[in-house]
Parts: sequence; C-alpha cells; structure tokens
Amino acid sequence: MCGIQNVTRKHGTYYYRKLIRLGADKPFRIRFSLKTTSRRRAGLLAPALTLICERVAMNMMSKMARDGLDSAQRAEIFRRQILVERDRLEALHASLHVFPPEDHDDIGKALTLRLGASEMAAQDGAMQGKIDDFLVARVDPDNDNEDIVVLAWSDLAASIEHEGAEQAAIARLAELGGEQSALREAMARKVVNEARIVAIREFREVLANPGAAYAPVPRTEHEPVSQDVVPAPIPSAPSPAQPAVTGPYATMTAKEALEKFFEHNPRTGGKDGESRRKNGQAWTAKTRKQARVAARFLDEVMQGRPLAQITHDDLVKLNYCFERVHGATLLRSPKQQDMTILEIVDEYAALIAEDEKLAAKQRQKRGSENCAADAPAQLTRRDLGLSLVTTNRHFGFLRQLTDWFARHHPIAVLDYSAFIMKKQGNAREDRQRYTEEQGRMIFSLPPWTGTSSPKRRMQPGTCIYHDSWYWVPMIAWYTGMRLDEISSLELDEIKFECGHWQIQVKPNSLRALKTDSSKRVLPVASQLLKLGFDKYVEALRSEGEWLLFPELLPESGIGTLGRAFYKTRWTHLAKQLPFLVEGQANHSFRHTAIDSMKAAGIPSEIRADFAGHKLTSETEGRYSDAHTKLLREAAETIPKVTDHLVPNPINLLPKRLRQPRKARPKRLEPREVE
Repeated sequence: MCGIQNVTRKHGTYYYRKLIRLGADKPFRIRFSLKTTSRRRAGLLAPALTLICERVAMNMMSKMARDGLDSAQRAEIFRRQILVERDRLEALHASLHVFPPEDHDDIGKALTLRLGASEMAAQDGAMQGKIDDFLVARVDPDNDNEDIVVLAWSDLAASIEHEGAEQAAIARLAELGGEQSALREAMARKVVNEARIVAIREFREVLANPGAAYAPVPRTEHEPVSQDVVPAPIPSAPSPAQPAVTGPYATMTAKEALEKFFEHNPRTGGKDGESRRKNGQAWTAKTRKQARVAARFLDEVMQGRPLAQITHDDLVKLNYCFERVHGATLLRSPKQQDMTILEIVDEYAALIAEDEKLAAKQRQKRGSENCAADAPAQLTRRDLGLSLVTTNRHFGFLRQLTDWFARHHPIAVLDYSAFIMKKQGNAREDRQRYTEEQGRMIFSLPPWTGTSSPKRRMQPGTCIYHDSWYWVPMIAWYTGMRLDEISSLELDEIKFECGHWQIQVKPNSLRALKTDSSKRVLPVASQLLKLGFDKYVEALRSEGEWLLFPELLPESGIGTLGRAFYKTRWTHLAKQLPFLVEGQANHSFRHTAIDSMKAAGIPSEIRADFAGHKLTSETEGRYSDAHTKLLREAAETIPKVTDHLVPNPINLLPKRLRQPRKARPKRLEPREVE
C-alpha cells in the first residue's frame, strides 16, 4: 500500500482512483494515471484531485436539483400528456375506419399492430431517452396460413399520426412556464413516453369494456327499472392530478433554504448576520455556523435533492450517520471539511476496522487473548456517536428550518420527536465537581508555581507569566463564570466602582450571552486581588490593549476565544491531572463554585445572581436586587485553593505573543483522524 488516500501504486507508477456518487444512482469509479513515480508529487496531486472531484459532483447534483423537474411538475406533465394521448388514440382508431390500412384487411389487427409498436417505441424512449428504428412483425399463432407482416417502425410511425416525444415535451414545458433547459427537456420526454405507455394500456382496457370510458347515463322518468337486471358498476374516471406547485422554494437545497431562513428572520442575525446586534439578541456567529453545519449534513444525506422532497427516511438516515461518526474529531481536519458525512462515516468505519485488524494480529502474534492493552486501537466502536446535546442541537436547527419552509412550500410530515430526546438521569450529576484537594493540585502546576519560558508553560522553571494560562482557570474557580465569558472579557468590563473591583458580564463585540439572565455584575474575589489581578488589568491598559487575554484572539476572526483556550491551554493542563474523569473540564469550575455557596448556606437567589441563572420566582426577579455586599460574601465561601501561591510582580507576555493567533498552515497531504 502506498499510504495516500485514493491513490494506488503499480509497477512504480501512481494511479488515482475515486468512487463517485451522483444522487441515488449507482456509483461509478474513475481511474487514471498520475504519470509520476514520485510519492511526494502523488501526495500533492491526490488531495487536489479529490477536491476537484467533489466539487464537480456537488455542482452536478446541484445543477440537477436546480435545472430539473420536481415531482409535482412531472405529475402535471403526465396529466396533460395522457389527455392528449387519449384523444390521439381515439382519432387513430377512427381514421382506420375511414381509411383502412394497406398492410391489413382486418382493422382490429391493424390497430393491435399499431398499439403494440407504439408501446414498444415509448418504452425505448422512456428507458434510453431515444427511439431507435426497429422491425415490427404481426404473426397469427392460430392460423398458419396467415401471412406474416413485417414493417419498420419508421414506416409505421407516419400512419400513427402523433407528434414526436421531443415536440410534445417542449410543448408541455411551455405550458408550465419557466426556463427550459436540456435536463428539463430530457426529463419531460421521459414523462411523455411514460404517459403514452399508460394511455395505450388504458385504451386496450376500454376496447374490452367500452362502458369504462363513459360516465353513467341517467335514466329518464318514463324508463322502468328492471328488477332482474342489476347494472354493473362503472369505474369512475381517474381524478385529475393536483396543480403543480412551482416557485423558488421548489428547487432549494437545505443550505439555500437556510440562507433564506436567515434573511426572513432578523432574530438569527438576518441575511448578513448583523441584524439585531445592538441589543445582543441575535444569533451569534457560532450559532449560525452550527445551523449551517446541520443544513449541510442534511443536504449530503439527501444527495442533491431539494428540501421540498425531504421525507422522514432522510432524517432516519441522518441519525444513522450521527451514530457512526466521532464527535471529538468530526470536521476538525481540512480533509473532512471537503468530505460528505456519508464519506466520513465510511472513513471512520474503515479506520476502526483497520485498527481492530491490527490489534487482532498483535494478539495473535503474542499468543495471548488478554493483550488488547498492548496494542490499543486508536478509535473503537464505543467512541462513535455524537453526544445527545449535539444531536438534539442539529435536529433542533432542522426542525426550525423545515417548520419555516413548510409555510412557503408543502413538504412531508416530519416527526422530530423520534430523534430529539431528553437526557435521562439526575441533572446534578451531569458534570463532575472539583474537590478542594483537586483544586490545589491544579494550581500547583508550572503555570502558577514557575515555568521555563512563555512558550513552554508546562515545563517547570522560575518564571511566572500573567496571561490566560494563569488567570482563566483561577477566574473560573472564584467566579463560576462560563469559559467563553471569561476568555472573551474586554478590559472595559473590569471596573473599580464603589470601592470594589467588579466584573461586568455583558454582551460585547466578541460574544453574546447564553441567556438574558447571564448579564450580571460579579465581585473580584480577594484571592484574585491578592495575586495582582487588578494590577494585571492596569498593565494591559497601559500597553494599549482592549482585551483581557489578547493572545487568544484569532487573526482569522473564526472561532471563539473559549474554544481557543480549551485547545491551546486546557488540553495541556488536563494531561497533568490524573484525577480527571469524563465530564470534568472547565465547566466543572462553575459547578464547584455554586456547590460551595450552597454548602455555606447562601440563599438560592444570591446563587442565581452569581451564576447568571434565571430566578425561580417572580418575586426574586422583580423585587430583589443583587446586593454587591451579599455577592462578595458569597464569593468568599468558595475554597481558597490558591492561598499557597506567592504574589509576583506582573509579568505580561511579550508584545509579539499578545498578537492575534495566526491560523495553522494547511497540510498538503491528507491528515488522519487524531
């Protein structure tokens, strides 16, 4: 194996191979030579070719969805064409009565020959898109003396007197209105031929039962009703098809519909994401991005079909994919950004199978059934599946989208209650709290006790640097603030008022708040002031900074500062904390603070004010003030796990390290799942 995705090597030359899927059609494989024996050049060409293939395939599916005919339009073409065919067949039959054909003395046999030939031609047209000339033979199996009549379809078609499928398709499309394209004409020709097949078979049935073509004839008053003869029921004529539903919504994909949804709903930020920004009530950029991811996944599962054709089965298929992807690495690599969710599911399945196969070989080689720990799989089947919160979020966005879409275009009934589930268990056990002993272990690591350099913060040394490494976990411990609230703090939110330092948590230029009640004023704990938090703020202001932690700001403007802290700082700290269990992370600081206050007997309304929770009663919310003195007393009940730390002179990061973070360069070769 050459180890490059979609590339094989034969006789020293590298070949590119790729399986292409276009909608629900059978996939096909492309294979061609890269004309190189250099592995490095093949590694450069393969990702570029993969990206081109995916873009071409998506463009083709998008074009099919945009330029094609939906089910309602095809039904209307079928309805109109079958009415034309019924009249044509009646005229054909009557013309044989007036002008008997030369190829048959028997009009019935001549009609049978023409009906059979027409049906065969229409079947070829519906299946192949064109009608090749063919021979038609009339043989009477009951009469050996009957002459065998052989005619070419091209000679027989002239006597049938009907317009070609091409002209009929163009006429039906013109009746519907709208722009004509090659794809629409091809689809209309297929429907025209299908209508002819049905009309011919219906005509044969009418010949056998003539009364089926007419409505019941009413009796006159003077006609007696026979008591012995019961009239046979006359089949009712088929009801006409419903009018075609057309318009811009009929061909929209889920992603296109979502952008329209944004435009129609200012609460989402509107078309450009800037609507309702002044009062902080609009969706954040992160929320809009999450909604786009959900719409993207739905589009990929529907494989190019418009949202108007969504069914419950599409949601079932999407849920199947959610259960077979790895949430921690999903869409984290540039490689996966260019893949569909169906391809990502296949990739994870192949990766797990490869790891399991390797582990089995190692166990077999060692001759022991209990050596799984010697060669652990990087990813196991138990690791797959999005969390309940993430799955509910995706389906929640899709429910909002389809509920809005259904007001503009009819769609199938969708039951989201089958996928959105409430988490079982006690909410108090959702996050593991930190004990006081664990807190002391955290703040005994090098970022607080001494590190070697500003870039090697987990390596012990003698230097103390005051930045996000140092302050974010400490602020989380003593205030219970959310990670993104802390990481995105602006210096203007740190104020000295009424003789006390305060953190005014409010919407700012980098983030909104989770809820209205999240807007609050928190006291700066005495332990933070003892270690120089106020001096740190003043030092940043004197340097002309506007953010509390400028080093977390991304140069690209993409991503939250809380996520940046988690990826670049917390993951390194977590490796040095052996007591961590699943669920323990930055949010556990928040639970620790609230639990400490509860254990100290702090009233629930004060705890709610401190945490930014919604108050439980109208009296608490309307008539009580969050007294700063009570909040300071509540803050002091949190265990002082940093009292062993010695205050140091404020040492800011060098100016070059306080610049916005540059994005990592993209790798040229495909990146494996980490």
